[in-house]
Amino acid sequence: MEQAEVSFGPGLNLLTGETGSGKSLIVDALGLCVGARASADQVRQGASRALVEASFELGPDRPQGAWPEGLEPCSGATVLGREIARRGGGRIDGRPASPAQLRQAGALLVAIHGQHDQQSLLDPEAQTVLLDGFAQLLPLRAEVALAHATWTAALSQLASLQRQQARGEREAQYLRWQLEELLAADLRAGEDVELSAERGALRHATRLAEQVESAIEAMRGDQGLPRAQDEVRGAADLDPRLEELSGRLDALAEEADGVRGELRHYLEALVVNPGQLELIESRLQQLDSTKRKFGGSIEEAIKERDRLQLEIGGELEAGEAIARAQAQVELGRSELEGLAGRLTQGRRAGAEALTSGVQSELRGLRLDDARLEVRLEPRGQIEAQGAESAAIYFSANPGEAPAPLARVASGGELSRVMLAIKTVSAASDQVSTLVFDEIDAGIGGEAALQVGLRLRRLAGQRQVLVVTHLAQIACFADRHLVVEKQAGADGRNLVRVRHLNSEQERAAELARMMSGGVTAKALDRALELIQEAGAGS
Repeated sequence: MEQAEVSFGPGLNLLTGETGSGKSLIVDALGLCVGARASADQVRQGASRALVEASFELGPDRPQGAWPEGLEPCSGATVLGREIARRGGGRIDGRPASPAQLRQAGALLVAIHGQHDQQSLLDPEAQTVLLDGFAQLLPLRAEVALAHATWTAALSQLASLQRQQARGEREAQYLRWQLEELLAADLRAGEDVELSAERGALRHATRLAEQVESAIEAMRGDQGLPRAQDEVRGAADLDPRLEELSGRLDALAEEADGVRGELRHYLEALVVNPGQLELIESRLQQLDSTKRKFGGSIEEAIKERDRLQLEIGGELEAGEAIARAQAQVELGRSELEGLAGRLTQGRRAGAEALTSGVQSELRGLRLDDARLEVRLEPRGQIEAQGAESAAIYFSANPGEAPAPLARVASGGELSRVMLAIKTVSAASDQVSTLVFDEIDAGIGGEAALQVGLRLRRLAGQRQVLVVTHLAQIACFADRHLVVEKQAGADGRNLVRVRHLNSEQERAAELARMMSGGVTAKALDRALELIQEAGAGS
């Protein structure tokens, strides 16, 4: 079986290689380990399965958050794995795990940012989530969503009562008749099962009595067990080795007495009463009729009874029920407005801080004239996401008013905006590993060097993995790995990952990235880049 093993270290890890060499394949494999969607197309042709595993060293501070129940890591490392096959599945530390559980655990360990993240950055709802995460408002946002659900449920109940009132007395009378029938039935969950068992016992009461009486007779004291007790007890007086067996016979006799007593109690309670059987048959017929009318089971009939009680208002008049429902709506609205107000205040402070921080980073990324603003735009009414949404406005040129990011940012500008946001929000990001897959699209020159500086700064706080085509970024690597395609024994290509250990190896790779070939001039410039990156550390 063909395989590749990649080891990443602390700090900034760079993955480079020629176009099509399989760099993003490494990121995809990591994504599978943390629950990304799998496809049979990812299995090498001719192979029966593909297996990927990622080992994470947790360090002294375990990730904060809810691990999948029963799959918590028990040591200083945890391994997430995924098998893609006809019966493939996930594993956490060797224990079976679903893709959802892999995603839950993976979200605490690694954050993967690719070019698709740049596109999601253009989505207004994604911008709101980004702001809430930066301002650490996600728990409060969840409270707002719950309050909104409670309020809308109260509104729905009020509307239902008002519809009932509008339908008129005739339909209300019909509903009351249904409820009266269900209340008269005095339903109890499981009663039909219990009565069916009791009916069976009464139908066979004579035969049951005969069999139980016969069992009691067979266990009477003049049978073999008491005699065996006497004989073995006498033998034990002669040979102490039989004392244990004598004790066991005594225990059997005691247990038999207990069983005999319980059988006698059962026999006394077993009364052949034709009248009782008739009552049970009648009750079961009533229950069967009720079940047919109201859902097919006692449990469904009980649900319908409870629903009708709620809709009719129980013993209350319709007006009183509506007044009570209206009070619940007002209470729910008050709680929702209070929580949404707190969320708005937090978003205002977060938007100001994010705007200031990103603006500063953009200047360092050679977007000196750019302006970025995080604005709050009212939704018109409070929704599950709050009373407003966040919108990122951007202007790259002086004198131009900021406009929505999706309308004005080029690919290169978008890459730098995203990196600036990630740099500013790194402190609020709890995961220990950040992955950037080719976020350097559309940039180069001095801007690329500044991106490299930001990535190295991030790597001072987190482990960072970067897939890049730019030598100006790769020169900052703490650990540089090259992804290459090699021909296998069968003539088909295999992906291999090679660690560059020396400065000369790194310079050769940077030279290839800059000029497509390893020339003396390119090597000199590559060495300069490496030395400049080292001098700035």
